[in-house]
Amino acid sequence: MVQDTAWDNSAAPPPRKPGLGTAGKVLIGCGAAALCLVLAVGAMAWMVYEKATTAMDRGWVSLHRELDSLGTPEGARRLYRENPGLAQNYASEEEFVRLSADWRERLGELPEKRPSLKDLLGHKGGGPYAIQAREQDGRHQLVVRVRLARGGTLVVEMENDKLTDIRAE
Repeated sequence: MVQDTAWDNSAAPPPRKPGLGTAGKVLIGCGAAALCLVLAVGAMAWMVYEKATTAMDRGWVSLHRELDSLGTPEGARRLYRENPGLAQNYASEEEFVRLSADWRERLGELPEKRPSLKDLLGHKGGGPYAIQAREQDGRHQLVVRVRLARGGTLVVEMENDKLTDIRAE
């Protein structure tokens, strides 16, 4: 028995379906994945930036309070009593008060507005601000140097968010 129709229809291509081909679908999928990645990285960067600026705002307020405390003998006494870590560098409250009186003329005023993150991190030792942070033996140490208008430099050292030293250079 012979069939009169051929089972091989290779002479005519199959009709194209409307819509995107496989390559187009892959490109759209990759684009969507890239967009999701960019959005996730952007959101993480924004959260880190917000956390950093909030911490800087708190630190700037604290720095203002400490500098204002050094402006009077009573404030220096209060600062010494509120920060037991200062006893590591100053033998007594009286010594701290005496030394802080010597610093007053060199310090001057701290700007009301905190510097931007760019100002803080952008200078390589040549600007009015210098920040050094390190972690050692589970302790977080932070040293902030601020050059003030009268030429003095306020140096604040903290360990685990507690004041351990403050001085004028």
